[in-house]
Amino acid sequence: MGLNKNTINHAAITSLILGRIVYAINWLNMAAVFSLIASEFQQDVSGLGLVTATFYVGIGAFQVPGGILAAKIGPRLTVIYGTTIASLSALLTGFAGNLAEIAVLRFLVGAGMALVFAPAVVMVTRFLRKGSEGLGVGIYNSAFSLGGAIGLLGWAVLASGVGWRNSLIISGSLGLGTSVLLIFLAPNDNLRSDFKIDPSRLKLILSDKWLITLSIALLGLGVGTTVVSNFMAYYIQNVSHVGVGEAGAIASLAVASALVTAPFSGRVFDRFGNVKWLLFATGAVMVFGVGIASIGTLYSAIISCVLVGLASGAGFTFGFAAAREANRFGPEYETLAVSWVNGIALFGDFVPPLLFSYVAIGFGYGSAWLALALLAFVLILPVFFSKASTRQRSQQSSTFS
Repeated sequence: MGLNKNTINHAAITSLILGRIVYAINWLNMAAVFSLIASEFQQDVSGLGLVTATFYVGIGAFQVPGGILAAKIGPRLTVIYGTTIASLSALLTGFAGNLAEIAVLRFLVGAGMALVFAPAVVMVTRFLRKGSEGLGVGIYNSAFSLGGAIGLLGWAVLASGVGWRNSLIISGSLGLGTSVLLIFLAPNDNLRSDFKIDPSRLKLILSDKWLITLSIALLGLGVGTTVVSNFMAYYIQNVSHVGVGEAGAIASLAVASALVTAPFSGRVFDRFGNVKWLLFATGAVMVFGVGIASIGTLYSAIISCVLVGLASGAGFTFGFAAAREANRFGPEYETLAVSWVNGIALFGDFVPPLLFSYVAIGFGYGSAWLALALLAFVLILPVFFSKASTRQRSQQSSTFS
């Protein structure tokens, strides 16, 4: 007797959630172990800025190619390929001989992860019952928050015990394990044999003003998330002179607190249609959270991490759910719409690490936090002046076929 559809869907969602957790570990554990890398290779905060920037270039540049690939071969295979590339690259980072090799491998980790997010969001929402799509995105983002907390706190402790190289080999191996789970648990996609990419629809997606506005708002949210999740642990160690484990614990609050708002925000999105107000409100919390880190105490660092986490858990859930729902070009282009929004947001995130490290070296950490808070505010502001919410656009465009 074969398994029923609900059992198959639940197994597929479970494999995607587990993959998302390990995905987040391999995303953020570099920030947890970088002080050990810096000590071995005699680097400072500029080295962390370089490694972080190359990762974001990779994950941003391959978003749209990943969306096109998913349209051609289906979300399932795209997620499997991306998870395998990212995990293998993370594993090989444990064997790197210098910072340049780490930067190249982090670029490849980012490139692999670029193939995963948007197709996985589409898969999760398809496996849930209609009307719960926002909840699906919230659950998926919650898994990232859980994995990120494990990556920042758990890998700081793990690296202190087994060394940073072995810790990265372990996380990469876990990622390869989730690839195997996806192969066996995620059902095959129902692809149209006659489907071909329509250049005219591709152009419409890439020039859609609402999708671009969404992506700029998410870029603003990403500024805060990027600098806090990647620099806070290293910052605390250098300014407050605490241990790797304690610094990792404080920095992990930035992703752990997102667990509170991500699933709740999914429900809010399902019930409340004015996305621009939702994004602007969470953006304001994000800006304040980044700015308060400039005070330079452990207490201000803790408050900063909590506020940034709460804002990111809500804001990214609103933004990605809106991007998925705003697609009016057919189900094959659903992944591409999300990839386009995510691509602009993530590709732009290569600037904040470089800017933060430059300002921190030249003018001090306090100025660096304030500069990034201002940048986040400038990027989030345009969504407040957008003319239509996602729900309104979806209704207006529902006749497009």
